Amino acid sequence: MKSVHLRRSKRASRAARKLYGLPRGVVAKAPGVRKALEPSARADLDRLMNQLREANEKLIVAAVRAQDASDVAHIQVVQARTELDNLMRQLEDANERLAAAATDAEGMAEEAAEREEEYRQLCNRLLTVQDEERRRLAVELHDSTAQNLAVLLMNLALIEQSEPALNAESRQALAESRSIADECCRDVRMREYLLHPPLLEEMGLVSAVRWFADGFTKRSGIRVVMILGDIGRLPKPTETALYRVVQESLTNVHRHTSTRRVVIDLATTGDTIVLEIRDQGRGLHDGRSQELGRQAPEVLGVGIQGMRERINQLKGSFDIEFTKKGTTVRVGVPLNKPTP
Repeated sequence: MKSVHLRRSKRASRAARKLYGLPRGVVAKAPGVRKALEPSARADLDRLMNQLREANEKLIVAAVRAQDASDVAHIQVVQARTELDNLMRQLEDANERLAAAATDAEGMAEEAAEREEEYRQLCNRLLTVQDEERRRLAVELHDSTAQNLAVLLMNLALIEQSEPALNAESRQALAESRSIADECCRDVRMREYLLHPPLLEEMGLVSAVRWFADGFTKRSGIRVVMILGDIGRLPKPTETALYRVVQESLTNVHRHTSTRRVVIDLATTGDTIVLEIRDQGRGLHDGRSQELGRQAPEVLGVGIQGMRERINQLKGSFDIEFTKKGTTVRVGVPLNKPTP
């Protein structure tokens, strides 16, 4: 350690002489010059030599400290460079992992998009099959069950013509049979219309909604206020989807709410058909959906999901909002000219 400091001191001394222009051996030659001077001059020379020695010592100390600081700085630079190299390698590794994760995420996103498209196609097919099955059942009810009940009523009418030949017990059984047959006819006719209302194809959406709402009021006792604008005829898929929304919404109102009044508002706004169904009941929501104002998908029924899919097929919007004042189903469908 002493040799290191000695070497540093010599280097610092040489640097100091070079910096201040001091010739080599200036201190050694000073005594000979000193004897030739006057006392006052010798005193001044001694003072200057002392100052020079002090300055030289300070310069040497400063040079040594500077050299030490330089060595420390060099060590710190080497350490910093090593740490930087390590960080760069870690950054490269992280970039490689990030690129791999991005590739995986892109693949997963593409797969999810494919699955979503498959799901939508499946839903579309399911809804189409459902409508076709409803139509088929309606036709079967009309062509078979309804016709058989009509024949039954005619036979009962023939028997009733011979009523004087019947005793009291038989006449009572006949009257009950006629009443049951009439009730069955009305029930079959109602179910036939619910499955596939002829008015929807013959008269359009407004007439079909008005017919269904009137029947709903008679069956449930819930008053339906209808604000139905003059929207004209719409494409068949649009009329079917909006009618099913009305049908499902009123059914949910009857099953799940305590309201006594429902409002159906159907109008044209710009190039969009807007349908709103509002009630004043407590609705289907749970605590979380009440806070959010909208129904969480996991607690929605199959019927509501079906409504949403029908509207999505038409590139429309479907929303359900729950408040303390009731539930609102809001639908918007782009207005297109009906296809021939």
